[in-house]
Amino acid sequence: MTQNIVNAAPARLSSLFTDPAVKVAFERAERDNGAALVVPAQRPPRFVGGAGASLQWRRNLEALELA
Repeated sequence: MTQNIVNAAPARLSSLFTDPAVKVAFERAERDNGAALVVPAQRPPRFVGGAGASLQWRRNLEALELA
C-alpha cells in the first residue's frame, strides 16, 4: 500500500512541544502562516538646518577635486 503524501495533512509542529509558552508560540505561527516579524529598512540620516547643505557642499567640493 502506498501513502499519498501530496494530500496528507501537514504535521503540526506545535504538537511536539509540552512547554505551554513554546506550544502557544508555534500554534500562533501555524495559524498566521509563519509570517515573520517586520524589520524596518534603515533610513538615511536627516540633517536639520544648514547641516545638509554643508554636507552637500563638501561632497560637491570633493567631486571637483577628484575631477
